[in-house]
Amino acid sequence: MILLNSNAQHIFWLGRYLTRIQYLCSQFPFHNNQSALQYAHAFCLPAFDASSLNSLLLDAEQPSSFTQQFKHAKDNVQDLRGVFSAKAYAELNQLIKNATENSAYICDVAGECQDVLEAESEFIFLFFSLGKNIEQLDRQLRLKQDRKVTLENIDKTVDLLNQIGWDRLDSAWQQLKLKPDSMNFYHFSDHIQNLFEVDV
Repeated sequence: MILLNSNAQHIFWLGRYLTRIQYLCSQFPFHNNQSALQYAHAFCLPAFDASSLNSLLLDAEQPSSFTQQFKHAKDNVQDLRGVFSAKAYAELNQLIKNATENSAYICDVAGECQDVLEAESEFIFLFFSLGKNIEQLDRQLRLKQDRKVTLENIDKTVDLLNQIGWDRLDSAWQQLKLKPDSMNFYHFSDHIQNLFEVDV
């Protein structure tokens, strides 16, 4: 299965959004004001304590809310209708319908969507994994969390990408692996975005 760059990009961002939702679900509701403030500062969110951050995440009008993040994931799924197997697309649509009708299901649905996607073809799984791990690394750098396992996972993914012709990530990846900081992360992210925009 050969993916168009645009489809690879949708899969990548689907991995990012679902991973973002799942992490937020694991933290929500925030109880500790200090950890809530750390998260809000790291992601430039207009919250000043646990209560205000919880309210923001539940406000469907806020860009960082569960509802808005899930909407982005849903839009990516719709754009991939011709890429997923019929079974996977039907399952994802049903899960999305459940969460759209009742936002309380978003946390459960995000995890179930991941399970469906991880059973798809190796190419879909590859770009989904890239998005998932990039999202994790972004968060880990912002929140100063341990990133050893994530870096190892990205290293394996980049190696697999090299094997299918996506080898122009390697130089930027080696820099990030050597010095995993925000500057090298954004440099690597730019290289990923550039690959989605050109023929490979």
